[in-house]
Amino acid sequence: MRKLFTSLLVLLLLSIFNPNQAVATVVVKITDVTHRLSDGVFINDDLVAKLKPSGELGSLVFMPSNAVRVWQVDPATISEIVVMSNGYGIADGSAPTGQEVAKAWLAQFKKVTRFEKVAAITYGSPSLTWINKLSPNQLPYLNAVGKLELESFLGRVSEPVVSPIDGNQKIGTSELNIIKYAQKQLNLLATVVELKELEPYQLRLAQLLNPDLNDKELKRLVNDFDKSITKLRSKLKITGGKFTVTAAQQELPITVVNNFDLPVKLKLSIRPINNKVVASPLEQIEVAAKSKLQVMLPIEVFASGDSQLLAQLTNLENKPVGYPLNIKLKLSVISPITTWITSGAAILLFIAVLLQSLRRVRSKGVR
Repeated sequence: MRKLFTSLLVLLLLSIFNPNQAVATVVVKITDVTHRLSDGVFINDDLVAKLKPSGELGSLVFMPSNAVRVWQVDPATISEIVVMSNGYGIADGSAPTGQEVAKAWLAQFKKVTRFEKVAAITYGSPSLTWINKLSPNQLPYLNAVGKLELESFLGRVSEPVVSPIDGNQKIGTSELNIIKYAQKQLNLLATVVELKELEPYQLRLAQLLNPDLNDKELKRLVNDFDKSITKLRSKLKITGGKFTVTAAQQELPITVVNNFDLPVKLKLSIRPINNKVVASPLEQIEVAAKSKLQVMLPIEVFASGDSQLLAQLTNLENKPVGYPLNIKLKLSVISPITTWITSGAAILLFIAVLLQSLRRVRSKGVR
């Protein structure tokens, strides 16, 4: 009996101090829907409650645990908490209350994950189905950017990126069309603008595809995103609306504006609305960053009256970028054809008068 007791005691001690003893591994996910509008302003202060020790996100980092934890973290969620910790505004103008709460949460998160594995979830935790449908080929980019953001915050290398969830997100027809349009515009702008300048918009689009967004939230966020895409597209534009043309051949001063942070190379496509005037497109326009460039557009007039030119900036493959501009023309000029006809008529009249005079001279001579 004594030997049996001794054996059990030894086994118990070995089980306690054995370094190879299996320990439960727990996967902890840090992710939430976006709480901000496209301009960075918070919609409300709902995130504060989630970050407190008793909240959804707070309990995950403040509650003690003896388990070995593997963290899967959405870089978009961390980014919003960092913004909150640096001071933020709320859309309705109310006083924000979460700065210190956010600071405490971030400090605790870094503390508990210091010696544990941390992996990024695809930025924004989007639905895999919708990402593949609406933003094909963007998944590797989203993963790379998200991983870098998380590593920058942690100050160390993270684990390989975790694939996005495949939630069943319902998107209305109107919202779906806006998202498709936005992705198309981002793809076009990417042919003339550095990807870094478009990154916030591509990341934002991924956040809109998070299946945890309810219908009301999604509609508001998509409509807000649509406005931001309109502003983005307007960073490349043409100015110069009305001209009075008084010569058959004339050059019109057209201003091309580039409000991006880097230079761009473009073309200017021109299409007249009628046959009164023709214009040649301008090839290879390079506009410096944050600047305006005046170019001279040569036109040729064939008839007086009113006309218009539809001007459109394009990339070097002739695909449209930015918004088109209708240039109104008041044509007050005698065209070369009109001049030729008038001159011809004058010559014919002169010949007729000359012939009439000759007939009179001959008739007098006969008499």
